[in-house]
Amino acid sequence: MSTNTNKPSAKKTAMRQTLSAVALLLAVGTAGCARHHDPTVATAGSGEPKAGASAAAGNDQTSALKFSQCMRDQGLTWFPDPDAEGNLGVHAPDGVDQSKVDKAEEACKAYSPWRGRQGQQISAEDLNKLRKVSQCMRDHGFAKYPDPDANGSIKIDSEAGFKPDDPAFQKARQECDKYMPAPQGKGNS
Repeated sequence: MSTNTNKPSAKKTAMRQTLSAVALLLAVGTAGCARHHDPTVATAGSGEPKAGASAAAGNDQTSALKFSQCMRDQGLTWFPDPDAEGNLGVHAPDGVDQSKVDKAEEACKAYSPWRGRQGQQISAEDLNKLRKVSQCMRDHGFAKYPDPDANGSIKIDSEAGFKPDDPAFQKARQECDKYMPAPQGKGNS
């Protein structure tokens, strides 16, 4: 991934939103991963593509496509395919049965684009960065946006008063993504 400014690349931003969305999906049933995958997950890097970046992107896209199909095969017919870059923008319909999402995720974990990233210890530095993201979201009008727990997970319930697909929320996310840590093994943001 590359970038020509200090702002995160479009792919980095999309992946962060995707992983956040998956965190929210599992936590709230309205968007992305309840364990904080926002942790989200791509890096701006040095501004120049690294060797093997295309292959890695292709593998991520293939994995995301297989994961999406598997989730639908498990009964989550609303689960979307990834976009052309392999990013998943997941927004669950209202009333989704969380136990069905959990079962499907377990059944499809072999295809998960996030496999190997879950359960990893988060560094104090990255936890601090996630806290900055949360503070930034609150500063942008989302007063109930929570801080991450000690594992970097952010759990948002329906009483928070916002939805991840709200344009104002998306705009704030884009602004606050500048504080997001790089994914493990991907360098610094």
